[in-house]
This record gives sequence, structure tokens and C-alpha cells, in this order.
Amino acid sequence: MFKTMEKKEINFALILLLIGVVIRALYQEKYNIMLFQHDWHGHIEMIKYFAHTWSIPLPNKGLEFPQQPLYYYITAGIYSFATSYGFNDAKSLEMIGYFSFLCSVIFLIYGYKFINLLTNNREVKTIAMVFLALTPSLVYLSARINNDALVMALSSISFYYIVKSYQSQFKDFFYRSLLFVTLLFLTKISTLGVEIFFFILMLIVYKEAKTTDSASIQKKLYLFGLVGVFIASYTLWRVYLPVDGSFHMVNSSGHYPGQTLPPLDLSYFLSVHFKDLVEMGQSYVFGKDSIRHSFITYQYGTMFFGEFDYAFFTNKISWLKTSMQGVLLFGMLFILGFISYIFKLYQASILQKVLFVPLFINFILILKFMLDYPSVCNTDFRYFVSSFVIFAYLFAQGLAYLTWLKKPLNVLLSLLVLSELLFFIG
Repeated sequence: MFKTMEKKEINFALILLLIGVVIRALYQEKYNIMLFQHDWHGHIEMIKYFAHTWSIPLPNKGLEFPQQPLYYYITAGIYSFATSYGFNDAKSLEMIGYFSFLCSVIFLIYGYKFINLLTNNREVKTIAMVFLALTPSLVYLSARINNDALVMALSSISFYYIVKSYQSQFKDFFYRSLLFVTLLFLTKISTLGVEIFFFILMLIVYKEAKTTDSASIQKKLYLFGLVGVFIASYTLWRVYLPVDGSFHMVNSSGHYPGQTLPPLDLSYFLSVHFKDLVEMGQSYVFGKDSIRHSFITYQYGTMFFGEFDYAFFTNKISWLKTSMQGVLLFGMLFILGFISYIFKLYQASILQKVLFVPLFINFILILKFMLDYPSVCNTDFRYFVSSFVIFAYLFAQGLAYLTWLKKPLNVLLSLLVLSELLFFIG
């Protein structure tokens, strides 16, 4: 007479997504663009240049002028619209903060969709969304005047459609993938790895395609090549300045006061000062040398909290530093997951192996940037912005492999979530 009701499983990953949106909305409401910014005067200078001239500037005339133009066209439009309706300069810039919030929400939604494409494992989805939704440094991007906000959104959309298209042998969603990858590259040059990831997957499908399907893939490869040559040529034309015969990929320096790195020898790249990092609770750009002069230590610390000084907050809230120490301590789960994933990589599918390509290219570009301009701020984890969703999956899938540690890992993950929530409350 009565049918047995199946027990419904709670979608913790979706709940975390919603919590992430709420945290970003509250952060946006409280701070907007007033906190945790990077080079924002340079970005504002570029936005106002576009808003006043609607032309591409010479790359050597301003700090951010070598940057790709898409973000600045969009935000210049927002700024111009706001000022034309009577908003003052400060309020008009705040409107750009709301655009960053929108980008951050899109990032969460498509990050969630991307993880769902790669796995049906609930634990993997949950752990991945812990990283994407609750990591403080990622939350800060939701109110930042910086092209990384748009990169964050477009990269998650691009990875989603590339993988979705690959799963259909590029019969579906190819043109969407091409559109968003192109928009992504027109936002930031360092997203080149996503283009190469797309191209490699197309080559794999082309190689494995039957004769009847290969012609279709071949045409799409030609189209990808034409678009790629066009945007690459445009980019090189922009950053090359014939009058002084030099490239202007960035306008940076290795001599920021107090930030110059020591000689980049093996001790810099291999040393780990985790104890010092946990004791300090932060990886401040002008902080303790053992932290900021160690590549691994600084990358790990900035992954969670950026390179900012929290003394103002920790002096006001006694337990805030403890919560930050908890995040750094329990956050080591992600490193464990990454190592576990690498050890299992030989068993992984071709797609899971190729996921390392954009991450590796991203790392090489960061390394080159750091060697060219050896400044502490140039080693921040934020430069992995186009690879955030990849990191989320690798961390989560690697931890899911450790089935023999399931119960203690769940406890530690819960403590990480609690520490992060306490941090945001503080």
C-alpha cells in the first residue's frame, strides 16, 4: 500500500556553492573594493583611459597598459554608464566591484558544473567546492578591481565547455568552447595554457576519430588555428613597440622597495618553513623572510590568505589568528591530495593526464615572470587564477583515492571548513 521512499542524499557540494555565494555577497556588502587589492591604481588608470578614449593605449605608457583589453572595455563601459547617470568617481568604481562579484558567482557555478563533468563521486565534488567556495583568497577576487576577476569566470566556463565538447568528440559545444577560450585569452595573456589544453584534446580526438568523423574534426582544427593565429598576431602587435624595439608583455620591476628576492638558488625553491608560516598565520609580502623568501612556503600561504597583513584584524579579534592558523594547518589536506593524485596519475584517463598541461604551462609562465622580475609579490599564488578549477579537482580526487584514511580525512576536512567559516565570521 505504501511505497518505500528512497533516502535522498544531501548535495553538500551545492550547499557549499550557495554558502560561497552568501560569503561573497556579505564580503561585497561590507568591503566592496576597499580591501585586499593589487595594483588597483594601475587598473583604474587603464579603465579610465578606455572610458575616455575607447582606444588601445601604447603598452609602455602605464603600469597595466600591456594587458589584454577585454576586461578594460567591459569595466570602462560600466564606469562610463555610472558616471553618465550622475554617480561620482568612487561610486562608479564601486560598480566595477559588483561586476567582479558577478564574475565570482559565475566562477562558482561553472566550477561546480566542471567538477560534475569529471566525476560522479560526491566526496570529490564536496572537497573541490570547499576549495572553490571557502578559500579566502578566492573570495577576495569577488570585489577586486583586477582583470583576474574576469579570468576567473571565463576560465571556469572555458574548461567546462572544452571538457563537455571533448566528451562528445567535439560534435557539440565546440563553438562555445572556441568563443570562451578566445575571450579568455583576450583578457590575459597568461591563460595560454587553456588554449593549448583545448588544442591537445582536439588532436587526441582527431587521431582517434573514424574516417567519417575526421573531416569534421579537421575543419574545426583549421578554424581553431585561424582564430588562434589572429588573436596571437593581434596580441604581439599590441605588446611590441617598434619605436624602441622591445616587447612590453608587462611593466614590472624586480626592485620594489623591501620586496627584492635573494638569489634564486635551490634553497629558495626547495626550502619549506611551514612551522613559521603557521606561527605567523599569514604570508605577508613584507613579513618574515623565512616565509616570503621560500617559494613553496609563500605559495602555500598566499593560496589561502594572499600576501596581506592582518594585524589590524587580529588585534581587534583575539581568536581570528587562531582560525587562520587552523586554515593553514588543516589546509595541508589539499597538498596531501595533490601528492596522492600525482602517484595515481599512471592509472588516470587521458583527460585526467592532460589536465596537468594548463597547470604546468601556468607554472612555467609564473616561473619565467618571477625570474625576469624577482620580487616577492610576483610569486603570489593568485597568478594561478586560470587554473583554480583544475587545482580544486586535483586536490579532491587525490584525497578520494585515500579510501583507507576516509574517516580521519572527513574529520580534518570538517575542521578546515569550520576554521574558514570562523575566519569569515571574524
